[in-house]
Amino acid sequence: MRERQFQTIEHQGVIESVEGSHVKVNILQVAACGECKARSLCASSESKEKIIDVYEDGAAMKYKTGESVKVCGALSMGKLAVRLAFGFPVVLIVVWMLVAMAWLKLGELLAVGILAAMLVAYFYILYLNKDKISKRFAFWIDNNQ
Repeated sequence: MRERQFQTIEHQGVIESVEGSHVKVNILQVAACGECKARSLCASSESKEKIIDVYEDGAAMKYKTGESVKVCGALSMGKLAVRLAFGFPVVLIVVWMLVAMAWLKLGELLAVGILAAMLVAYFYILYLNKDKISKRFAFWIDNNQ
């Protein structure tokens, strides 16, 4: 059992498949207001099914398809994901538009066009490095449900 020295994100899920050390767990991700009594009246409540990949030595011996498990991940992973997907792009947008409009005196259309190209390049670079980035996002199964 792994020692918890940090905050974790936990989701209940069902094992979809087990192949060697690779376990695919199907979780139902619900919005923060998912338990609210007024959620049937609210347009913001939503839920999505997600597949989480867990790599654990000897997983084929420990887990079976259809088994209910708790999948855990470090809270810091969520913070990193938000920074990569939203934080840096927002900073890029604000800084570029200030530089383009105030210092370079570019027209709005040209500045936005260059910004779009910069954002496409940023997300393409993220895509090219997805294997490297995914190593920072490790999940595990908590046996003590």
